[in-house]
Amino acid sequence: MSKRAKLVAMSDATDQGEPTDTKELVLGVDHIADLPMPSVAEWPIFPFKGDIHVRTVQPFRGEEHLRHGDPGGPPCECQLDEKDQEREMRTVWTDGRWKVARLHFNEGELSPFPAYMLSTVDHMDFEDFDEALGAELGVMSVRIEKAIRAIGDIGRVHINRWGDGGAHFHVWFLGRPKGAWQLSGYNLPMWGFILPSLDADVHERNDRVVADHLAEAAAAAG
Repeated sequence: MSKRAKLVAMSDATDQGEPTDTKELVLGVDHIADLPMPSVAEWPIFPFKGDIHVRTVQPFRGEEHLRHGDPGGPPCECQLDEKDQEREMRTVWTDGRWKVARLHFNEGELSPFPAYMLSTVDHMDFEDFDEALGAELGVMSVRIEKAIRAIGDIGRVHINRWGDGGAHFHVWFLGRPKGAWQLSGYNLPMWGFILPSLDADVHERNDRVVADHLAEAAAAAG
């Protein structure tokens, strides 16, 4: 079977709306419209309800789009001066090699639950890692997970990496509130764009907890 998924769609409908023939559509080559909503739309963790539709799937491009920090693309956050960087995301902790910053979903708004981003201080992407740096990433992930749990009332810490928007390596760490079963799973980042923000003083307290925990872990490791 071809690696390109093949979808069969009805086309050339009659005036009465009845299909008269079929055309084989190829994912990545054709525009694919009128796909049915998936069953996950009925799951209680799905954020939306009502009359919603699947977008038309566009043909794939011949090349990847330019991300922030790619050669020829928009500037990376690390290329901004310190004041502009802090306006983008407040740094909570750094050891000069790794940096943990407060993550915002909507520009100018605080997040609705503890959310942090781990990134390398130096401009690099995941493909630039050697195994030693990959091992450090594992250690940092464990430390951040424990640091967010130390905030209290955290049911689970979600770890997400996509890398489609920026060429500078970064990973999201999202603290799902304890008991918030409706926010479970892959939709937690989407809820981050929807729910109202936590108060600023709550974020300040959370930042201190995370920073202190990471500093203590680094000191204990020598």
